[in-house]
Formats: sequence, structure tokens, C-alpha cells
Amino acid sequence: SDVCSSDLEICGVAGLMDWNPDFRKIGMEGLVLLVNGAEEARAAVRKLVKDGVEWVKTYPTGDAAAPDVNDHHTLCMTFDEMHAVVTTAHNHSMKVTGHCRATEGIKNALRAGYDTIEHGTFMDDEALDLLLARNVPVVPALYFELVSIERGPDFGMSQRVVDGHRETLEGGVESARRILRAGGRLGMGGDYGFAWNPHGDYAKELSFFVNYIGFTTLETIQCATTFGAEIMGRGHEFGTVEPGKLADLLVVDGDVITDIRLLEQRHKFIAVIQGGVIKAGQLAAPVTTSAKMS
Repeated sequence: SDVCSSDLEICGVAGLMDWNPDFRKIGMEGLVLLVNGAEEARAAVRKLVKDGVEWVKTYPTGDAAAPDVNDHHTLCMTFDEMHAVVTTAHNHSMKVTGHCRATEGIKNALRAGYDTIEHGTFMDDEALDLLLARNVPVVPALYFELVSIERGPDFGMSQRVVDGHRETLEGGVESARRILRAGGRLGMGGDYGFAWNPHGDYAKELSFFVNYIGFTTLETIQCATTFGAEIMGRGHEFGTVEPGKLADLLVVDGDVITDIRLLEQRHKFIAVIQGGVIKAGQLAAPVTTSAKMS
């Protein structure tokens, strides 16, 4: 469900790994590879290599969505398992990220050599120092927490889960602010595809980081473009506007610096340019269709 990137998509393909070992049944069978111990972790990564996976996503910690079995303060993988994933993945030129909310889970991921951290929710001073020393980017995915609080109950979300999302929102906002102010890198994107947080609303996340968290518009756009491209390992191809890079641009009618919510208003799009070709927006050629009658 995680959507990560330079333009709100980081992971081309993600292999999901253990937050649901055999003794914890969360109904995610088929979506994760279960590992118990470092050897099984290595074997799981090797399976993903054969599937052509580019990024391995692990679940070192739990989440507010599962308060009865592994909440957001629960550690779900050992350091040895996490380190085994990293060494095996890196040996095959794959990158590793992880769902890290609990403080010790964040530290374990950084010490194990993770390439990025998802969420980084409860970050203390030691975790921040480790993060900055390794220059590891974080994708907070905080907008999901807000919409879960606001809309989750309409879709049957329990109060315990809502309260958990409120805690992760508060902790995640503080961590995101600290990371950016300390000179760290953040990526945009998050958990989309849920009824209360559908695909297609990505621009609302950018507005959220400006109007709720307090980032400047330029800081937010840099996270969504430059840092996103760097997270993907493709900063040399896109992420900034300069000669030799892909000309993927959005031209908007209005001053986005003054009001980032313009990015939510598709009727304000003058042009969506991909590879130097106008694909959508006011300047795009009209789409014509024809039908034959017989």
C-alpha cells in the first residue's frame, strides 16, 4: 500500500517481509514472506531476487492498525534478521527499506544499513544522530495518519486504532520537523489505496506538509522531487530542472509558492510535460475518437 517516489512514488517493486510471524495472525498471509531467524531472512531475499524485485521492504516494527498483537511500539524483527536482509539484498544490488515506528526499530534499521526508513515515527536524539551520520532519507507518510483519524471511523475503524494513529501522527510530525531542520532528507508519499485515503489525492499530502506541519512550499517541493529522485537512486536522471535530465514538468496557472493547494486543482494545470511532451493540461491536444458504423 505504500506509494513512494520522486513524484510521490519511490518503490518500483517492493518485497514485503515479516511483521506477521507464524504466532501472530493478522490476515496478511500472501502479502508477506515470513522469516524466523537470519537464515530464513537471507533465503527470503534470494526468492525476491528471482522475482526481479528492486526494493525489499521489511517490517521491523508494528503499527497502530494492529493494537492487539503488534502496535507501533512493538519490535517485529531482530537485528540479526534485519542485517541478514541488508547484506543479502545489497549483494544483489537491491535496496532495503523498512516500516519503522518504534524508536529501537529505527535504530536497528540504521545500524543494519537500511537505505531508507519508512515513517521514522518515534525518533530520539540517538536515532537522529545515526540518521544524519549515514544520510539516510525518511519517508514519513504522515497524511495517512491524519485521514485515518478524520475518516477512519466512517469505515469501521475502532477508537483504539484511531487513538493509535493520533499518537503516530503527533510523534511523526515532531520527528519530521526535527529531521528537516537538522539537515536530513525527507521524501513525500505514503499509504494510499485505502477507502479513506484513495489513490489520486497525492497533492493533498503536499498541502498537508505546508499547512499542517509547517514546512515551506519550497521545502515540500524539494522533498517531493529532488529528494525523491535521490531516494530512488535516479537523481542523475530527474528531480531537478537542468540540462541532460528528463523534462518531466508541471506548469500551473498561479503562484504555487503562495498557495500550494493549487496543485490540488487540476483545472489550473496549464501543462503536464513528460519527457518533453505535453501529455495533459490546457495546452494538451484534444483527444479525438472515431467509431465506424456498419
